[in-house]
Amino acid sequence: MSKNVLIIKGSARRDGYSNRLCDEISNIFKEDNVTVFDAYKESPKPCTGCNSCEKSGKCVSRDLDSFFEVFEAADIVVFSSPVYNGTFTSPVKTLLDRFQVYYTGFYANGRVQQIKKRRRAYLVVSAGRDGEKALQYMQWQLSCACSILNLELVQSFLCPFTDTEPRYDQALSEVTRSLHNEKTQE
Repeated sequence: MSKNVLIIKGSARRDGYSNRLCDEISNIFKEDNVTVFDAYKESPKPCTGCNSCEKSGKCVSRDLDSFFEVFEAADIVVFSSPVYNGTFTSPVKTLLDRFQVYYTGFYANGRVQQIKKRRRAYLVVSAGRDGEKALQYMQWQLSCACSILNLELVQSFLCPFTDTEPRYDQALSEVTRSLHNEKTQE
């Protein structure tokens, strides 16, 4: 059965480590329906906290309407980002903030999930140094969002020391092994 896979790329470097891992993930799921959202290229507008979504259930900024459709249909969502100042890059953080429309809907509707289908999420992180603390913080941030988005954060992958001695091959091996297992799950 074909899966809908959404890969959110959060690196400005087209050939950066997190983007290269995302390209490998795309190859793993090449027989499925894969959509790649380049957060830098798409440059989502920030949430302004206007609370219009409380009444309408939609964001007044319409730049992510098609993204939200793909996001809601996805069976698997891969969030990817290098570490910038201990967390996600700004376009990915902006995207997480724009999920406010789902938070508002969740609480306005008596804690009812807006997205009915339970989905799986993965986090791919690259870091100039060891990155462990940043990864923990990013996992915590993403887990908070996942609880509202009907996503289960299944696993995180870290490609550390990209500034000196990148452990890309190790990260690639982990990604490949885990996501091949995901691909075979029904």
